[in-house]
Amino acid sequence: MSKRTKLGLALEEGLREALAWKRGELELKMRTIELMTPKRVKAIRKSVAKSPREFERRFGVPARTIEGWEQGKKVDVAAHVLLTVIEKEPEAVERALADT
Repeated sequence: MSKRTKLGLALEEGLREALAWKRGELELKMRTIELMTPKRVKAIRKSVAKSPREFERRFGVPARTIEGWEQGKKVDVAAHVLLTVIEKEPEAVERALADT
């Protein structure tokens, strides 16, 4: 195939960029995501609620779900985001939920 498509050209450019970054020739924006460990989930919950039931009433996340996360069940990406927002701005989550 001799015709180069836009997709192919974009892939080539992306690969060139990745190689340049790997060689230290290019700096890319990066974000480090801290793991949501059971200990961190419990600390977040305790900072805003005395019990999983209270957390459920306040934020709508089932108490059994919180208990599972506190016992090591994997926290998915959406839950990670929600817990991080609750950790930093619990009132923002409550305001957002008040309209629903």
